[in-house]
Amino acid sequence: MTTPHLDYAVCLRLEGRHVLLVGGGTIAEGRALAVLASGARLRVIAPEATPTLRRLAEGGQLEWLPRPYQAGDVRGHHLVLAAADDAAVGPRVAAEARALGIWVNTADEPALCDFTLPSVGRRGPITIAVSTAGQAPALASHLREVLTAQVARHHVWRARLSGWLREQLPRGRERQRLLKDVATGGIGARLARGERKAAWALLREALKPWKTSGETP
Repeated sequence: MTTPHLDYAVCLRLEGRHVLLVGGGTIAEGRALAVLASGARLRVIAPEATPTLRRLAEGGQLEWLPRPYQAGDVRGHHLVLAAADDAAVGPRVAAEARALGIWVNTADEPALCDFTLPSVGRRGPITIAVSTAGQAPALASHLREVLTAQVARHHVWRARLSGWLREQLPRGRERQRLLKDVATGGIGARLARGERKAAWALLREALKPWKTSGETP
């Protein structure tokens, strides 16, 4: 028996990219909201659309073409999502997208997907994504809820602080040690206990070498 290959997990940066969504129902709405949150330029093609999708179209947050899918609609897009209520539409969209080398995901049709969509939870800059390779979406959703509930406010603080330090400090072992301290060391432990003043005191002390050299604002 051949062991199936695992999915390669990535987080796509879609800001400014053109994304096509075929479908206007409830499932399509969820995909649309996630795509818009990423900053992508979204076009929706569907004869009908949910009130939310209509409102977003009226507000100029997405483009809605109120008609059925037509051959050639996938051209010019970086990513294609198919979530049409008509089961015959998904295979057509997937076939055309793949012929043009465009990555496509078709709702409830794992065999037609170039990538799967994990169940996602967010806390600030922290993203929890659980995938079962399209085999058990309900289980993925349950695990996402369990794991996301464990992300506390101090985790968000640590993530944002680490991001700021990465922007301000030059690369090197010293920066790496400081980032580890924020993530799992003394600074992080104090943030976890709510001892923010003590954490900032440790951070100021750790930043002194950079301040002395003039490398830190």
